[in-house]
Amino acid sequence: MLLKQLLESPENSSDLLIYDPFGEINREKLVREVIGLANADVEGPRNILFGVNAGAIDGNSIVGIPESAVGDLKKAHRLLSALIEPVLQLAFVFDRINGKLVGTLEIDGCDFGPYFVGQDLFNSLSLGQCWIREGRNLRAVERSELMGGRAATPVDEPARLIENPDVAIGFNDEPECKLLELSVPDTSNPPFADENSETTKTSKLKQVFKDTVGTVTTQILGLGHAVEKKPALVAGKESLTDDCDEAGKVLADARNHYFYEEKALQLNMCVRNNGAEEIKSVSVELGFPQLPDFDVADQLHINPFDKRSAADMRKKGYPEVERNGTAIFVRSSLGALAPTKSEQLFPCAVRMAVGPRMQGRKMAVHYTLRGPNDQMLGSGRLKLKFGQTTT
Repeated sequence: MLLKQLLESPENSSDLLIYDPFGEINREKLVREVIGLANADVEGPRNILFGVNAGAIDGNSIVGIPESAVGDLKKAHRLLSALIEPVLQLAFVFDRINGKLVGTLEIDGCDFGPYFVGQDLFNSLSLGQCWIREGRNLRAVERSELMGGRAATPVDEPARLIENPDVAIGFNDEPECKLLELSVPDTSNPPFADENSETTKTSKLKQVFKDTVGTVTTQILGLGHAVEKKPALVAGKESLTDDCDEAGKVLADARNHYFYEEKALQLNMCVRNNGAEEIKSVSVELGFPQLPDFDVADQLHINPFDKRSAADMRKKGYPEVERNGTAIFVRSSLGALAPTKSEQLFPCAVRMAVGPRMQGRKMAVHYTLRGPNDQMLGSGRLKLKFGQTTT
């Protein structure tokens, strides 16, 4: 797993920054650090690690992220996506390790620099500013210094606003489709309906796993033996408690996979530039209401015994998802839209978990399209209609 790999030897370098775990999230600092890492002369993804004290002298480097800081990090993610040019692939990854929440901001797709501040913001950030991380140091540079071995992006001036932009958005592959009818999936008999009571009886965990995933793999059998007080059969486990904790996590992962992947409705849209000129830096925000029996997955949930890594799944390009108590927001950056061309909104379709109480209901999905310098390209609403349950 990515986080465990990063935690093996946390040390500031040209592709890894350990963010101060005792300070508040500073968005200006994050902008500079992300740009510096993106411009660093290294190959592959770069990361900013949160919740870790690399200088701990007692060897206990994981201090955790306060729950209150997670929201700040997600807001910072939106700012970074909108402010830095050219477009970067940014993804937050969170997990609990030893009971503490840790996370990393993975910065990928760093092949089209140099990267710089795309617009004036705050008192200390202005259009065109640029940095590079060199080992432990972050250095301010001119973009021209980085252009020697790279394909430069000619954006010395703010991107020109589009006159009378004409952009259409609709469901699936039809920009004119404003209403989409979907059948509610049958989730009335999940294979782990009695999981809460069953998992309190550790001797029955093996059967619960068998019912949940539909097959008994070596890993499941190992956990089953462990909870039957044969922990020696599970390599690397220090206690029965560890086995039960891992068993509970696997069960939760299986449950999420069932509702947010196997039984989820997948939603995508497309946009079309009806104008005669290219529109750069296009981004979209969708707003879904928070309703009973409706939710949007905030990540791809894979079968807990799928051999693909979390990093492989993130490369599929699932959009950013954020909740504010009354609505669910889905955001994505599209880059440039060529004239008279249609493109899918998301590289990876949005997963919607829909329950029986949504049958016969309609839902408005609000959308906002923006272009260079946050120019409004269009806004409005589309509609989803949920029909009868299908098996």
